[in-house]
Amino acid sequence: MKSIGLISNNENSRAINIAKDIYDYLHLKKIKIFLLESDELPKKHNLPWVSEEEFKKNIEALISVGGDGTFLRAARHTFKNSIPIMGVNAGKLGFLSEINISDMYDSLDKIINNNFEIEKRMLISGMLYRDKKLVDKNNCPYLALNDFVITKSLLEKIIEIKIIINGVSILSYGADGIIISTPTGSTAYSLSAGGPVVEPRNESIVITPICAHTLFSRSLVISPDNQIEIQINSGRTKVNLNIDGKKTDFEVLDGDIFKVGKSEYKLNLITFNKNIFFKIFKEKLIGKD
Repeated sequence: MKSIGLISNNENSRAINIAKDIYDYLHLKKIKIFLLESDELPKKHNLPWVSEEEFKKNIEALISVGGDGTFLRAARHTFKNSIPIMGVNAGKLGFLSEINISDMYDSLDKIINNNFEIEKRMLISGMLYRDKKLVDKNNCPYLALNDFVITKSLLEKIIEIKIIINGVSILSYGADGIIISTPTGSTAYSLSAGGPVVEPRNESIVITPICAHTLFSRSLVISPDNQIEIQINSGRTKVNLNIDGKKTDFEVLDGDIFKVGKSEYKLNLITFNKNIFFKIFKEKLIGKD
């Protein structure tokens, strides 16, 4: 391993300082480190930076320093080029950023020496259609590691959502919104909305309503090989599409259809412990015995 990218939480001074420690350590090990022009780390510590294009082209691995939000932002640079990524947890929950600060230097040595395993994580793709025409075709298909979330604005009326699987309309309900998540994203917003925990090495899609106005408000866990369509009947209610927690620049309009499926791309997650998910699940969600 000769070149590594480094991204940190731009709003967390502790994460930025930890990233600077990683930068210094890798520099001593004769590793070339690439930083993004748009990040705070090179600005705060007067370090060299590159454009996003150069960043993606030159790195052999990527390290994210922060919480899961930072990891999701960093991961977008790896989706289409299979670059392996490791998360150092300087946040709170840390399902994606699995490396603790105490294990950081040992993990860095293992990365340098290519002494790690890759865990493949499923991505989902999504496309929004309006009057049978693709919306925002320059950026589609959208890719998500955690989830797509379609939701109304805070004080707006509920929206009507229809779930269509392989051309069959199977559910309709009024709700504040809907979450379409991967197994990786099942422990994020979907879990908060009452969805199931799905072991992340599975391949499935979890559909969870947000505050559904119906007696049946269970999640659906279905094969990603199905043709999944979410029809939004919103009237005049303002509706947004969020991709891995980031709001898109346009509204979802009445009658729009969001089509979701398994992406051809996968995330290459660096791991040193095949059972790390269960360890984190126990520590973060269940607690000690």
